[in-house]
Amino acid sequence: MESEIARMSHVLRGSLQTSLLNVQSLAVTVARDAEAQESIRIIREELLRAGRMLLGAFEVCSLELGDVTRANLKTLVTRALDQDGVDGVVLSEGPWPDVVGDVRLLGLAIAHLARNARAATPPGKRPPEIHASSTRNGGVVVQVRDWGRGFGTVEPPGRAFTSSRPEHVATGLLMVERIARLHRGGLSFETSSRGTVVSLSLPGPARARTVRTRRARVIKERARPR
Repeated sequence: MESEIARMSHVLRGSLQTSLLNVQSLAVTVARDAEAQESIRIIREELLRAGRMLLGAFEVCSLELGDVTRANLKTLVTRALDQDGVDGVVLSEGPWPDVVGDVRLLGLAIAHLARNARAATPPGKRPPEIHASSTRNGGVVVQVRDWGRGFGTVEPPGRAFTSSRPEHVATGLLMVERIARLHRGGLSFETSSRGTVVSLSLPGPARARTVRTRRARVIKERARPR
């Protein structure tokens, strides 16, 4: 079944297309007015830009948690990189912890972070690295490191939708952040002139069981007659 967000996105596309057609019709009527043509050009560009950002936002919001299973992180990461065609990334040696979550969404998040790390690392530098470890509170952390120049004073995803590519809406980190929140995890960054480390915090098996148990209690308590 088509989701509400997908239907809203379809309606938005239609409205934007109608607006652009009206702007084009207006441009024809004032074809000899150079000042009006410049204003129309700016309006058209802003409409296109706003449309791309809104559709990107809908794409991020449409991500929802699916089947939750237990998986080994190294297996999950390896599969995600293979399926997305991301090569040249080094995975740390040794055993990796297990994670509990939506394998499809977690693979999408890892692929986004790995692609960003590849793009940020200049040719001739060490390849990007991915590490995973358990935390004291029973969770796990996946760290993706690049060897680029850092990202300056504005931390992503504070640079929402911005991209160095013309007419491209960057939603990768926003998607990763949403996926982390859907799993009751988090996303953090450490950057310097020697590169950036992105840490994706996720629940481990024990912590995930605790969260599910608490949810079950809340549901039962709400269902009790008063």
